[in-house]
Amino acid sequence: MFRSADALLKAKTIAIVGASETGAGGWPKAIYENLEYAGFPAKIYLVNPGRKELWGRKVYPNFASLPEPIDVALMLIPAAAIPDVLAEGAAHGLKCGLIFAARFGEDGNAEGIARAQTVKALCESTGLRVSGPNCMGALAIREKQLLYPASRVRVLPPGPVGVVFQSGGTFMYWLQQAAVRGLGFSYAVSSGNELNLDLADFINFLIEDENTKVITCMVEGVRRPEVFMAVAEKALAAKKPIILVKVGRSERGKAAAKSHTGALAGNDRVFDALCDKTGIVRCPSLDDLIDTTLAFVAGRIPKGARVAMSGFSGGAKGLFLDYASDEGLDVTTFTPATSEKLRGLIDAGVSADNPLDTGAGIASQPKKFSDICKIVAVDPNVDLIAMQGSLPSLPGEQLDPTVFSEVAKLVDKPVIVYGRMAQNVTDEGRKFQQEAGVPFLQGLPETVRALRGLVRYGEALRRPVAPIPAARGKAENLSGPSFDRLLADHGLLPPRSTLARTPEEAAAVAAEIGFPVAVKIASPQASHKTEVGGVALGLTEAAAVRAAAESMTRALRARDPKAAIDGYLVQEMVSGLEMIIGVRADPQFGPFMIVGVGGVFVEALNDVAIRLLPVDEEIAREMLLSLRAKSLLGAFRGKLPRDVAAVARAVAGLSRLFLDHREWLSDLEVNPLIVLAEGEGARAVDVRAVPR
Repeated sequence: MFRSADALLKAKTIAIVGASETGAGGWPKAIYENLEYAGFPAKIYLVNPGRKELWGRKVYPNFASLPEPIDVALMLIPAAAIPDVLAEGAAHGLKCGLIFAARFGEDGNAEGIARAQTVKALCESTGLRVSGPNCMGALAIREKQLLYPASRVRVLPPGPVGVVFQSGGTFMYWLQQAAVRGLGFSYAVSSGNELNLDLADFINFLIEDENTKVITCMVEGVRRPEVFMAVAEKALAAKKPIILVKVGRSERGKAAAKSHTGALAGNDRVFDALCDKTGIVRCPSLDDLIDTTLAFVAGRIPKGARVAMSGFSGGAKGLFLDYASDEGLDVTTFTPATSEKLRGLIDAGVSADNPLDTGAGIASQPKKFSDICKIVAVDPNVDLIAMQGSLPSLPGEQLDPTVFSEVAKLVDKPVIVYGRMAQNVTDEGRKFQQEAGVPFLQGLPETVRALRGLVRYGEALRRPVAPIPAARGKAENLSGPSFDRLLADHGLLPPRSTLARTPEEAAAVAAEIGFPVAVKIASPQASHKTEVGGVALGLTEAAAVRAAAESMTRALRARDPKAAIDGYLVQEMVSGLEMIIGVRADPQFGPFMIVGVGGVFVEALNDVAIRLLPVDEEIAREMLLSLRAKSLLGAFRGKLPRDVAAVARAVAGLSRLFLDHREWLSDLEVNPLIVLAEGEGARAVDVRAVPR
């Protein structure tokens, strides 16, 4: 499943292929000088058929002439020559090729695509590993193996963060800025086009590296979704957080035109569901990636979701509350004992509540502020705390790191220090942060999102990843009375209904069911019935039922004269909150569930929660609570509370039903699911099953 990256990142022998003073933009020389600076941590061989000697070293014409097999060859030659040179290397024991060059089909060029396919085939037939192409190299910081064509990598400090960026252009810039903020690195890889070694392989390497504690990535695409899912689960089990930025949030996924579920999800939202399931912390920006990584490097994961904030600015308090609301943070309430203790310390006229504004007078009393934060930190209602602070930035500025370190020492909860805005960080600032023993985050939005990341990761650790059970269902269960019984057995209870063959029969059936009724046309050409005039609601007499059935027949036949009409579904009218629940098999990440409010308006409202299957009742409730319109499930504007338990049962039942029958189904949707008053259940008014 996972391909080993050891030959690249733990190389004992390195060949610089294309070694020259000025060739390849000077990159061979730059990399050689980085290795020389590091004291040559591996044996270095120079390869160039046009040279005999370079930099006081012998130059070899090819791999056949080298005295020993090579772990990693740096391919600093034109793209067109690379496949043949790699093949020669593989024939003589080469383990890994690091390809910097582009022109391997990135722009759709046929010649480049063919070149990429040749390299892929070589890897498959020989076991050769390739990193790249179109990348900027790889760094093993502790080992000082700096396979990067610029000297600035020499100042990157060692530390616990492993980095994988698919973007070569952003790679070094982010590393530099992260180092300025105080992060240190174990390994850093620019993985490029990933013809062979890919994101999952490098993450797997970092999981197994004892010096790596946090894994940070920039992701443009996932080559092997199943393998990526497996490595994400492995990282969660190993308690090594994966923090990433993913490109493409705005792109719509490929969805079947006839599916609300597919149209609402999109690949990126399903990726979010994968992150939720496996504990991946997704960041919206590269700045967030630094701040959230800093928060995780501290090594403390909250045992709950209750957040406290202490500062000395009323404006910052208001902004914190706004951002916390945006991110769904649980801003806790202090215990009465905590509030009582705080009143004797904070400025007169300010409230002893959370978030805590101590008053401006405390800003100039750091010891007193520390004592206040200690009281907040030990509150049993608090799982993690953010306290205001900044790093020294002016020459001779004297700040006391124990203001923060004493709070952190008092508890095992995460203690985060936040600045209201970004600031420059100097050598003195990084030293201060180290002495304080807590991460200093920059900006209130970034701080709130980092806190949210810690909370969600802690929740993922406490919630085991449920395996997908074997499919046991039979195709014959998915039609007729058998399907109706199957739905009912899984908590998807329909309204009273009967399928009538003719408009006259529909009128008679309606009288038996009792008015008012709904009538819906049953036709393979009417997947979305409302769009073809195939639904009539609130009919109160037999004549109206017959007329509605005849009218929808004419409307459908006008659109499609060959439309097959199986009959007319006559249902009792039920009224309540309209919701949608649907399951679909994503081509990358497997089956997922959506839950949303709105019925026929769900795509316009776009208020849905998405999770990968399996989904149980607990996860179903979490999904409901994450909806913007969740207040509609409560006692809203004189309406009785809705039957949330019935919705959770229906969602969990739909998950089980689909997984049992996933070999036969590609999509299973209930829209609308009518949610009645609390204790009265829910009704699956319209169920649409799409065969695989």
